[in-house]
Amino acid sequence: MIRGLLLALGVVLLFAGCGKSGTKLPVSEMTARTDANGVQTVDVEAHSFYFKPNRVVVDRDKPVDLVIHFKSWFAPHNFTCVDQDAGISASVSAGAMSFGKTRHVKFTPTRSGEYEFFCHVDGHAKKGMKGTIVVR
Repeated sequence: MIRGLLLALGVVLLFAGCGKSGTKLPVSEMTARTDANGVQTVDVEAHSFYFKPNRVVVDRDKPVDLVIHFKSWFAPHNFTCVDQDAGISASVSAGAMSFGKTRHVKFTPTRSGEYEFFCHVDGHAKKGMKGTIVVR
């Protein structure tokens, strides 16, 4: 009896963590804060199928430290931006990470514009796990 309840609770928790899709969430925007060394810093949380914030605003020609906190319990995620104009090279995109891990993506954007970032693990981007870096 108790074993069955624990199993049922585990299944509920599994699907509760994986069920929130980023396609139904509003845009949440964060403007980078600049530290004493002139580095723009933004904290981004990677949840199950969404990033928070999903719109990050930075200034061009200033270094950026994007700090990604992985909050998903069950599914590994990553952070990818393939548009070279954003200033992020493929070699510094955060690789697949899991709950409790933190990864820094450091770059200096040199061109103004809007650049998509996403999780390319499985079909996570199609489920809404994507966002925009705005370079002004």
